[in-house]
Amino acid sequence: MTSLPLPSTISQAEFRAILSRYPATLKAVSDKKQPAKKLKSDDSQTLEEIDGWRDGLADDVKPGKSAKGEFGGRTLDASQVKDIVLWKLKRGKFRPTILPLVNSNPGEELEAIVNEALSMPLPSQVTSGGTKDDDDEALAQVSSMMKVLIKLKGIGPATATAILSSVFPAIVPMFSDEAFRWIMMDKSNASTGWNRKISYDAKEYSEFFRRVRQVCRELASEDEAVDAGSVEKVGWVLGWEAALGITHPIEETPTESSRRTKAKKDPVESVLQQEQKQANALFSNSELSKFATGSLETTGGLSKTRAKRKNTSAEISPPPLRRSKRNRDT
Repeated sequence: MTSLPLPSTISQAEFRAILSRYPATLKAVSDKKQPAKKLKSDDSQTLEEIDGWRDGLADDVKPGKSAKGEFGGRTLDASQVKDIVLWKLKRGKFRPTILPLVNSNPGEELEAIVNEALSMPLPSQVTSGGTKDDDDEALAQVSSMMKVLIKLKGIGPATATAILSSVFPAIVPMFSDEAFRWIMMDKSNASTGWNRKISYDAKEYSEFFRRVRQVCRELASEDEAVDAGSVEKVGWVLGWEAALGITHPIEETPTESSRRTKAKKDPVESVLQQEQKQANALFSNSELSKFATGSLETTGGLSKTRAKRKNTSAEISPPPLRRSKRNRDT
């Protein structure tokens, strides 16, 4: 049996299981889009390879400093920015005009604008105790960074989030088609979710951003946070599995509410089971007592014993068990 977990109801166990399938799904998409044997001479990296580079980029980029002071920002050079754009195009819908437009930006200008955005104040990661007011403040900060980035040719809201999420994966979710369509699903539109049209504008990303943070907050615990990049990956995996026809059995795992329900029922079931055991024991002891008494009586012989055993069957029977119930781009 297969089922699509919705963002509003997905459990921690389901989330982790889907996230663990990211490498296998990435390989399947990479092989489908660009088999290793058919690589072009000017495009030497597969999606799988460039994704590995991009995943480690957050740890590799150098700390940056803005004119207003240190914000713990990072800096990227022009070649890194272009590789992020290439990664985005390989991972999603390929749009041939995007990369030439990005390449048309002068290198120094490209670096200056990107690093201006990266040096701006950054919101904190979502925690289990976060609020919607925190989400609004975080969105305002990320939106300010995006407004700087879209000054560049070829950089719209989606590509801007690809750059920001590459450097700050714990905080900024990438605006990918698959993740957006999944995060926007609920009980009323789940049947058409994968066919949803996307405008790639700031308004849509704002809704996406808030919903991603909501999922992060609901899945987080006091000891462990869930980062925005992981939520995006889960949506991406589900979207591509649907596109490729890949199915996985969903094992039922007890949710917090089902565990609470079970805890409420257990005491009642325990009492009923105890009553049944006592009744069975009483029945068994009565039978044994009657049989032993009858066998020791010699007067009347076997007929007395049979009479006593016959009467026993009508004395006690166990009661039945009761049951409780963007610069438009992707």
